Amino acid sequence: MNSKVTMGLRILFGIFCLVFGLNKFLNFLAFPEIPGDGGTLMGIYFTSGFLKIIGVLEILGGIALLANKFVPLALIIMTAIMFNALLFHALHDPANIAGAVLGYVLSLALVYAHKERFQSLLSA
Repeated sequence: MNSKVTMGLRILFGIFCLVFGLNKFLNFLAFPEIPGDGGTLMGIYFTSGFLKIIGVLEILGGIALLANKFVPLALIIMTAIMFNALLFHALHDPANIAGAVLGYVLSLALVYAHKERFQSLLSA
């Protein structure tokens, strides 16, 4: 992949992670009301502090991506978080899945762009 495209994706995903991580502490983007079991689960995430841990990981991952440091490690962590967000929204909140899809696609594109760094993890 072109290095300028990769850099643009890395910066975009870094900002994405940083914004959504900070939102878990500063609440500047409203969390939508999620009906049913998804709302119950999200309530547990809020009260247990689980979302704060995810927020810290997103902030650290976003900073690492923006600083272009520890990018493979940040991508492993952020891709796992994005996959879980995608599953949560697919199962409990499909109306608000767009952000999770965008985050997951950006993370996968960056993993592909750095595929040589992940070869040892993906070899059988």
